[in-house]
Amino acid sequence: MLGKIVEKLNKAKKIAIFTHLNPDGDALGSSFAMKYVLESIGKEAVIYLEKELPARFSYLGSEYVIGGKDTKSDADTALVLDCATFERMGTLADTCRAVPCILSVDHHYSGDSFGNWCHKEVASAATAQIVYKLACRLTEDIPVAACEAMYTGLSTDTGHFKYSNVTPETFETAAALLSRGINHRKITEILYDTVKYEKLIFMGKAAERIEFFAGGRVAMLKCPEDFIGTYGLKYDDVEELPNIALSVVGVEVAILVKDKDETSKRVSLRGKDVLDVSRAASMFGGGGHKNAAAFVAEGDVDAVLQKLVNIITENLGESNV
Repeated sequence: MLGKIVEKLNKAKKIAIFTHLNPDGDALGSSFAMKYVLESIGKEAVIYLEKELPARFSYLGSEYVIGGKDTKSDADTALVLDCATFERMGTLADTCRAVPCILSVDHHYSGDSFGNWCHKEVASAATAQIVYKLACRLTEDIPVAACEAMYTGLSTDTGHFKYSNVTPETFETAAALLSRGINHRKITEILYDTVKYEKLIFMGKAAERIEFFAGGRVAMLKCPEDFIGTYGLKYDDVEELPNIALSVVGVEVAILVKDKDETSKRVSLRGKDVLDVSRAASMFGGGGHKNAAAFVAEGDVDAVLQKLVNIITENLGESNV
């Protein structure tokens, strides 16, 4: 199917690029990479996001459109990256649906194929890993900016190459990107070696708020926006929050609860290969990967969280670990 997507992109004149709401490094890196690749072969490409690019990813680029449910696009082709369903696009879903030809490239195994043509590789560590193959089919002269964006996606979705989703192909792709002249040290310094002093203080205080269940095998961190705001931070500043609880000795599944809006919470799950957390997330309308998933909790959030903890605890018991 990747060949069909290459064919459609070569025929397209204007491409609208979409990804999931609250985009992470892989979603953003893949999106900017494809923008630069498509522009390098003479196409017009526009990235659509729901909100401003997080500050830590500002080096990826500054040209994109901030849109919502009333946003219109005159593109003839939509390219959806790192997104398993239309619903995961948030308020931009209808904008995408209105584009005549919809192409999808993804690595999530949750969610059905959607759009006119969908290429999915669940064994890929990141969508950026697939995007590199797509870029190579579109042009031999891949822009360095596109390679840096792909490396960003590859690095962030693998925890800088430490997660279990890493394969030999992941390192081969990283090596290929390095050979094309990227400054990987600049990227890793921005993403992993630079921190605000206020964030260090916050992290310590956040650790004090962790609740434990199932004999310490499950940890939950409730982190409302006003708590983060006390330290002059935003959620974008603390993307690694779910891993705070997961890093505690004995914890096998971590739950992060943060504000989405006045009536709902965004619940993120992280695991250590003990069980498939995406299955738990799917029971509440979400999805993701085996070790990283999320969903939105509405209504009686406390009841939802209690049900979630019960489901995870029961499944941990069945895992015999």
